[in-house]
Amino acid sequence: MRLDFTLYLLISSLISIFTILYISFTLPLAFTYKPKSSQTNIKRSEITVLIPVYKEDVDVFKEVINSVKKQDLNFVVVGDGCDEPYKSITISKGGLFVKLDKNMGKRRAIREGFKYVKTPYVLLLDSDTILPDNSIDILSSKLAGDIVAVSPEISILPGRNKVTFHISEMMQRLREISYRALARFGSIVSLNGQCILAKTDVIKSLVESEEFNSVKLWRFSTILGDDRQITNYIYSKGYKATVTNDVVVKTKAPDTIRDLLKQMVRWYRSNNFFLIKEIGDGTIIKKGFFYMFTVLYWYALPLLTLLSYSLYTEIILSHAIKHWNFIVRAITTDPARFIENVIISRIDRLFNIDPTPIANKFHHFLPHHFNPIMLIYDNKLSAKMILFHYFYVFHTLVGEVSAIVSIVMIISILLYTRKIRGFALGLLAFPLMFLADIFALMTIWRQKKWSGRN
Repeated sequence: MRLDFTLYLLISSLISIFTILYISFTLPLAFTYKPKSSQTNIKRSEITVLIPVYKEDVDVFKEVINSVKKQDLNFVVVGDGCDEPYKSITISKGGLFVKLDKNMGKRRAIREGFKYVKTPYVLLLDSDTILPDNSIDILSSKLAGDIVAVSPEISILPGRNKVTFHISEMMQRLREISYRALARFGSIVSLNGQCILAKTDVIKSLVESEEFNSVKLWRFSTILGDDRQITNYIYSKGYKATVTNDVVVKTKAPDTIRDLLKQMVRWYRSNNFFLIKEIGDGTIIKKGFFYMFTVLYWYALPLLTLLSYSLYTEIILSHAIKHWNFIVRAITTDPARFIENVIISRIDRLFNIDPTPIANKFHHFLPHHFNPIMLIYDNKLSAKMILFHYFYVFHTLVGEVSAIVSIVMIISILLYTRKIRGFALGLLAFPLMFLADIFALMTIWRQKKWSGRN
């Protein structure tokens, strides 16, 4: 049997099996998860808010500062190579403003701002993330036991482009469901970098280290993914982190499809970078088996899918070349029937590459009652051909089941969000995530510097 056939069936079957397992476990775990809270005695005076800023929309920045001031929190703003009007806004609300002489990136801004954090807890807040009322008290209640850091969930605000809004919203809902399932086992992929409340003494040594300034992986380095690095560091020290939907902060969707794709590629580059580091330093094991299965499924799926489609295309093209005369004759003789075969009967049947049903192909070998064992012994058909037939049947079966559970997941997301409007546009997230992840994998070394909104 041809190697390309076998590899195609094997890889596509693995994709279907992993998809069935992932969805079958994730959905029940996510929708039955009930986060716990505790009574903590964390005072607001024990928390310092640290806000790096770079070219942020001034009106948005004002809202962020007002939301911090409204909850009576001490705050430090680090101007990453920028000064006014952020300095005046910060000082007018009673905050401390620290300026970096040039744009050094978000990590360096956090590192510099940490020098002014003297409280037991620190809240790392993006300059475009507005804190909801009383959110600090709720976030503080999640810091109990071995949980030393917490982030709120993210809500996407519409930008200038409705398509990017609905796609961003779909991506966020997929992420939220996966995170809820992981939380059942006390693990998360990453805290949300827009807002992280953490124990200062736990993450201080990381933030002050040279590794935080520029993360190394072999010959490559990145200044992206500070939230993922903080999360991994917490788990490496034997602690845990969590994301709670009891608090939801808002962030604006990108204004254009191009900006959205750039954002997605940047995220995937960072995530792939840190996944390799997790595997190398053993953090992936410390987060548990379900976490390991989930992230490996996420990041292996695009590669496996690309390989599967490539093999399928090679099979189709090889048969098209082999049967070129037949194709030309079929098109010229009866073009309507040819189109019908391609669209309705599937192109693989047209080229006769579908090995089933075996009884139709080898009916002159078979007795009235099909008996594979008898056929093997009689040498009418080879054992390899019969095994291949059942392998193909298995491949087809798991493919159908995978399609069904995928539809169930999409319907579950629709029921979970209860937002029918724009849902169809949101489904564009799936092909865009696939393309962005593949491109990010091929350009993983291009870890660009942090930038805010222009």
